[in-house]
Amino acid sequence: MRTRAGQPTIDPQRDAAPTGSGETDQLMRAMTAVLARQRPASAAEALRLLRRGYPDIPLSIRIAALRARGN
Repeated sequence: MRTRAGQPTIDPQRDAAPTGSGETDQLMRAMTAVLARQRPASAAEALRLLRRGYPDIPLSIRIAALRARGN
């Protein structure tokens, strides 16, 4: 994965999204861990980071992960 200089990256192996229903808690923990590691400067940046890393996850779950992180 190529990124611009200074742009955070997501490791697909380490940050892989679980599949199937009933794994929302695990998914939320993975997404909040990404936010903790990358430390985005704003909520908008955090949502962009989660959208790039988890494009198939609904926006409502990405927002819930952002709120759980406290941003």
